[in-house]
Amino acid sequence: MKLFLRSVVAAVLTILAYAQTTQPSASEWSAKSKKAAEDAVAGKIGMMRAAAKRPALKRVSPSMRELELVCTAALTGRAVGDPVMGGLETYATDDLSAETETLKELTLGRFYPAKKWPRYSVIVELSAKSKPEHPEYTVGVARRPGAALEFFAPLLFDVPFKGMNKWKEQVAPDCKNRKTESSG
Repeated sequence: MKLFLRSVVAAVLTILAYAQTTQPSASEWSAKSKKAAEDAVAGKIGMMRAAAKRPALKRVSPSMRELELVCTAALTGRAVGDPVMGGLETYATDDLSAETETLKELTLGRFYPAKKWPRYSVIVELSAKSKPEHPEYTVGVARRPGAALEFFAPLLFDVPFKGMNKWKEQVAPDCKNRKTESSG
């Protein structure tokens, strides 16, 4: 199993290295390169969990809210979080294989036990200050509760639905109604 994980991560990192060298600009970043970048971060999460002898997490497609918030972070340079579920964190990096403090906390942290937060999603965007010769990325990783809890969470809040869409106020205009072809 370890050999399989290592070979998968090696393949993803090889694809990622190729993707990093072939990107001319943020606006021309292909869906294939974006998916390779997201797969590299997901592979790193899998390796970190395995090395810590923690159960694997299930990767799910990001929500439109997560996509819009990470896009906004990439355009503005601000770190953003998910004000509704609270499980999204963003960070900037020029090395997608780096084991950042944010990634460690989301992957191994005590605030996200695997039984209550068994799922995650990954979004990678090129930062606005990225240059073709030196790409910089904004990575968003969201730890998510089970599908049923996530669906019914608005009903479980103290005041259901009050302020539920307030997060939309912080989304940059260019990031509204964001969709992805690279959900995993």
